[in-house]
Amino acid sequence: MHPTKKPTEKSRDNDNVPARLGELMHGLIFVRIWHDWSFEFVKQANDAEYLLLPQQIGLARRMSRETFPGPHDNGRQKMIRLALIGQAKAAKSYGAIRTRLHRAVWAAFVPLTASDGQAGQALGQVTTAPSTEVLFTEQANDFDAVVIDADPGQAAVLAKAAAAGKPALASPLLADIAALGQADTMLMPAHTWRFLPSIQAVKRSLDAGKLGAPGLLRIHRWLPPEATPESLTERILPDADLACWMFGGAPEKVWTLLTPSNPDYIQFHLGFANGGMAMIDIACSLPAGGDYFSLSITGGTGAAYADDHHNMNLLYAGDQPNALRASQGHTDLAGQLQEFVDAIHEQRQATVLLKDAMRAIAVTEQIIESASSNHVIEQKENS
Repeated sequence: MHPTKKPTEKSRDNDNVPARLGELMHGLIFVRIWHDWSFEFVKQANDAEYLLLPQQIGLARRMSRETFPGPHDNGRQKMIRLALIGQAKAAKSYGAIRTRLHRAVWAAFVPLTASDGQAGQALGQVTTAPSTEVLFTEQANDFDAVVIDADPGQAAVLAKAAAAGKPALASPLLADIAALGQADTMLMPAHTWRFLPSIQAVKRSLDAGKLGAPGLLRIHRWLPPEATPESLTERILPDADLACWMFGGAPEKVWTLLTPSNPDYIQFHLGFANGGMAMIDIACSLPAGGDYFSLSITGGTGAAYADDHHNMNLLYAGDQPNALRASQGHTDLAGQLQEFVDAIHEQRQATVLLKDAMRAIAVTEQIIESASSNHVIEQKENS
C-alpha cells in the first residue's frame, strides 16, 4: 500500500486527531488512518493478501463504535432485587419470564394464601416471608423494589410499600389510591394491557404521527363466562384506559348502553376533544373456550388495528377444522416488569403513572353512572 501524498502539518491540524486508531489481534496489527489520505493498492499475486488490509481497516472503523468492558469491570450495573407479594398463580407467571428479565432478579416472596408457601420456588432462589409485616420490617434490606399482585381492596399492602420507601409495581388499582400519590417513592400501576406487542405497535404508529390525529377508536372484547371479572369496574377499566391513552386525555362526554335483560353486554361511547370518539363493546356471554379482542384506530392520515384473527391458524385433523390462536404468552407481563425495572435504574418516571390509573377509574365510574341513569355524562377534563 502506497499513499499518493503524505499528510501535511496543515491537514493534521485540521483533523486534530486521527480518525481511528485500531488495534487488532492483541496488538499484532496496528492501523492508523488520516481523513485526507487517498490509498492505492498495488496488485498482489495473492488476492487474499490484497484484500486483507481493506478488511482490517473496515474492522478497525467498526470497533471505534463499540466498547468492550474488561472481564473484571467494576462499573457493572447493580441488579435490582425484587420481592413479589401475591398468590401461586402470580408466582408461576412471573417465574415463567424470569430468564427474560434484564438487570433484575427475584429475591423474596410473600404468599397471600398460606397454602402457597412453596410457590416461591418458581421464582428461583428466593426467601419466603410469612407476611408483609415481616417483609417490610425484618427483611426490608433484602430487596430493592416490590411487585404486588393482590386484590383491589388490599390497599394497606400498598400503603406499607410506600411507607417503606420501596418502588412498587401494583395491580390492580381500582379505588382508595389518591392518598398513595403523596408518597415520595415510585408507584407504577400495573396496566398489562398496554404492553401487548400488538397494542404497542399501534401506539408507536400513532405517536410517530403516521396516523395523524386520532379520530375513531373501536374496541371489541368478547369473553367466555369463566374469563369474565365479577366486578363491572374490572371489566371496563382496561378498555377505558386504552381509549384515554390513545387520545391522550379523558373524554368530555360518556354514554353507556347496559340493559337489565342482558347484563353480560355493555357498550359505551366516549367523546373526546376535537371530535374524537371511541366506541367500545364488551360481551361476556361467549361459549366456553377462547376469547376475542380487536382494536382499530383511524386517524387523519392513516389507520392501524390489532386483531386476534391475525393470530389464528386453521387445524385440520379429520373432523371439524379448528382455529387455533397463537398465544402472545407473557410478553405483556414481561414488558411491563422490564419497564418498571428500567425506570428504577434510570431514575425516571415509569410510562404508566398513578394519575393514569386515577383517570381510568374516574372514566369507568362515569361509564357506570351513565348506564344507571341512561343519560350522557359530560365533564371537562381538568388540565
